Parts: sequence; C-alpha cells; structure tokens
Amino acid sequence: MDREECQLADWRSIGYEDGAKGRPLSYLGNHRKACAEHGVTPDMERYEEGRLAGLEEYCTPRKGFDLGKSGHKHNPVCSAPLAEAFREAWSNGAEVHAAKMQLQNSKQKLDRQRNLIETLQQQIEETEADLVKDGISSKRRKILLDELKVLGIDLEEAETELFEYQDRVDEDRDYLEQLENRYRY
Repeated sequence: MDREECQLADWRSIGYEDGAKGRPLSYLGNHRKACAEHGVTPDMERYEEGRLAGLEEYCTPRKGFDLGKSGHKHNPVCSAPLAEAFREAWSNGAEVHAAKMQLQNSKQKLDRQRNLIETLQQQIEETEADLVKDGISSKRRKILLDELKVLGIDLEEAETELFEYQDRVDEDRDYLEQLENRYRY
C-alpha cells in the first residue's frame, strides 16, 4: 500500500476483502508493515470487524467444497458455527478431488499400456519382415523366431493388463460420478 492508500484506508473494507478471501487475522501484519513505512497504523478493530463479515461470505459450505474439489488445503479461518459445515464440505470436495486424481492416474496407466501394445505390435511386424527377407541364415531365422515367440507372449500379457487397466478406469469413473452425485453444494 502506498502513503495515500494507508492514510485514506477504509480498514473495515480492507478487512472484509481479506476475510472474503479466507485470509487469517495475521494477514493484517502485511498491511501494518506496508503502512508503517508511511507512519500509519491500521485500525485493527475496524479491520477485524470487516474481516469477520468477509469470513461469513468465505466460510460457506459451497466455498469449502469448491476449495477441496480444486485441491486446496483446508484453511482453518472459520469460527463456529460456520467452521464445522465449511470443514465437512471441504472434506467432501477433497474426496472428489482425490477421486479425480485417481481417475487421471488410471487413464495415464491405460494410455501407457496402449502405447506398449502398439510398440510390441510394431516390433512383431518388424521381426516378421526380417524373417521373410531373402538370404537369411537358419541361425538368424531361429533367433528371429525366438524373438517373435517372446514378443507374442509379451503382447498377450500386455493385452490382458490392458483390460485390467480399462476396468480400473471404468471403476474410477463410476466412483467419481457417485461422489459428484452424492455431494451437491
């Protein structure tokens, strides 16, 4: 804050803005420090009065849920009776956030598995192409046949795991949908 802002400050409004943003009372220290450079002391009583009014806007179940759902940490600035409902809603939102992260993780594993299968299929095609080339020795042919056998086993295992990963994605998606339907704020 500059000199004029400090001198003309409406400390109740500043407190309200800080409260509506969920800032703790200690945040007044930032204003105090900025204004001390200009010889101005904040009106703590007016600031706290405004901050408490702003916290009524911040400390709603909807806000708590949104913060939890977006992955923000719990901010324990709310006082009774608002604190309990805010905390519960934040916890519900955090549960939705965790389910979203789990679904995202499962989708990434599924994508990696698809890429692995694609790579194995490409390696099989390349090995098969090498196998039918003219002038290939019987020793080299045996090596390529052994490679094909191993690649085939790897592909079969990868495809089995692909179905497991797809099932996991489906389960995670269903769970997330259940949570989103359960928690309506």
